[in-house]
Amino acid sequence: MKPWKLLPSLPRATAPAALGSLVSLAAQGFLALVLFRLFSPEEVGLFSATSQLAFFWASLALAQSPLSLLAERHQEPRAAARRAWRQSAWRLLWLAPVAALGAVWAGLGQAAQVWAWAAALGLAQLSWLLAQSLTLRVGSRWSMGLVRMVPPVLAAAAAVLGAVLFPVRGQGLELPVLLVSACLGYLAGAAWMRLAFQPASTADVALVAVAGSDLQPAQPAAPTSSDPRSARLKMLHTLTDGLAATALALSWPAHYGVQEAGWMLALLRVLSFIPALVHTAWAQVVLSSDTKVRLRPIHVAFGASALVLGVGALVSASVLWGWLDARWQGLVNCVWPLVAWQMAACFMAAFAHLPFQKGLAAMYSWLCVGINAVFVALCLGGSAVFDFTASAHLGWISAFMVLSLGALALWIALSPFRHAVAPGRSEAL
Repeated sequence: MKPWKLLPSLPRATAPAALGSLVSLAAQGFLALVLFRLFSPEEVGLFSATSQLAFFWASLALAQSPLSLLAERHQEPRAAARRAWRQSAWRLLWLAPVAALGAVWAGLGQAAQVWAWAAALGLAQLSWLLAQSLTLRVGSRWSMGLVRMVPPVLAAAAAVLGAVLFPVRGQGLELPVLLVSACLGYLAGAAWMRLAFQPASTADVALVAVAGSDLQPAQPAAPTSSDPRSARLKMLHTLTDGLAATALALSWPAHYGVQEAGWMLALLRVLSFIPALVHTAWAQVVLSSDTKVRLRPIHVAFGASALVLGVGALVSASVLWGWLDARWQGLVNCVWPLVAWQMAACFMAAFAHLPFQKGLAAMYSWLCVGINAVFVALCLGGSAVFDFTASAHLGWISAFMVLSLGALALWIALSPFRHAVAPGRSEAL
C-alpha cells in the first residue's frame, strides 16, 4: 500500500505532505530527547534564542509569502516563487541592522557571532519555507513529503553525531553543535527551491488556467480562497508575529538568565512544533487543494491538542521520576502553562485556512496584530512592572494566549462565508 493512502481524508496528491510532517514531528520529539540528555540548559538557551532571532528575521523578510503562494492559486507557481524569494532576500538584507540590535539586546555575549549564525539560519530557513509551499503546487508526491521530513531528521542526526564526537563543549559559541546541525537541516530543505528555477510545465499552466476560470472539477470543489490583504498589512502581521516570538525568546534570558531560558524555550520548542505541524500538514494542504477536504478542522484540533497534552504529561513524568538529568529539574514549572497555551494554538492552527476562504483575511490579520501587541507588552513589561518570578510571568502570558487564541478560533469557525463557496460550507466545525 502506498503511504499516502493511509490518510484517506486528504486529497491524494497532498497526503504525502501530511505524512512528511508526521515524520518531522517524530524527528522533533527525538531531538527534544537529545537536547535534554546530551546538552546543558545553557547551550539549549543560547541555541533557542539565536534560532528564534533567525526565525523572526526570516519570517519578517518573507512577509507571509508562503501562505500567499498557496492562497493565490491563479498565479503561475514557479514564477511567483522566484519573485517571492528575490523580494524576501532583499528584505532580509534590509533588516540586517534590526537583527543586529536583537543580538545585542539579548545579552548572550559575542553578539557579532550570534548575528552571523542568525543570518545563515535565516536565509536557509527562508528558502526552505518557500520550498514547502512550492512543492505543494508543482512538486511530486514524494517531494511534498521529503521537503518536510528531511531537514528535521538530518538536523537531529547531526546533533547526535556532534554531541558524541564533541562531548566536551564550551557554553558559548566556541563549538555550536546545535546551530551547525540546524543550518545543515535548513540547507537540505532549501534545495527544493530549485523547482522554482525550472521552466513551467504544460500541466502547471493548465492548472493555473483552471483555477482562474469557472470550470468545475470532477470532484466536489474546494471553497475558493484568496489573500486580498495589502502588502503593508501582511508585513505588519508578520512583523508583530516575529516580534512576539522574539520578545519571548530574547527577554527570558535577559530577565531570568540563560538557564531559565533554556528550560522554557526547550520545552516550548517541542510543544509548539505540534500546532506548527497542524498549520503545515493541514491548513496549507487545504489551501493548496482544488477539491474539498472531508476531514473537519475541529477533529484536527482535538487530535493535536491530545498530542500536546500527552507530550506535556511525558515531560512532567520524566522530571518527577528522575529520567532527566538534574540540571533539567526546572522544566516542571513550565510544563502545564505551556501545554495550555499550545493546545489553544492547535485550535487556532486548525482553523487558520478559513479566513482566506471566508473573505476574512484582513480582519483576521488585524486581530492577530492586536493580540501580538499585548503579548509583546506582557513579555517586555511583566517582569519590570510587576516584579514577576519566571513561573508567574509564564503563567500570565499563557493565560492571555489561551483566552485570545480560543476566542479568535471561535470567531473564525462561526463567521459566515462572505463570498461564494462550494456546497457544504456550513460544516466548518
